[in-house]
Amino acid sequence: MTISTLKTLIKSTMFRFNTLANASNFANRATYPMRIVLGDHDGERGEFWVVTPADASRLECAGYEMA
Repeated sequence: MTISTLKTLIKSTMFRFNTLANASNFANRATYPMRIVLGDHDGERGEFWVVTPADASRLECAGYEMA
């Protein structure tokens, strides 16, 4: 997926983490509800994206999985 396509799916800020523990810690401490999505990976390193529920549903419709 290209960067321009990803930006059209995500309307707000996306926070990227390389471990699920860090992503869930951030999501749990956020002021507003946040969701964790399995992001793109390059080789062995995967990414976890913390996004708003609206962005998570758009990403899920685009084929991304929830963590």
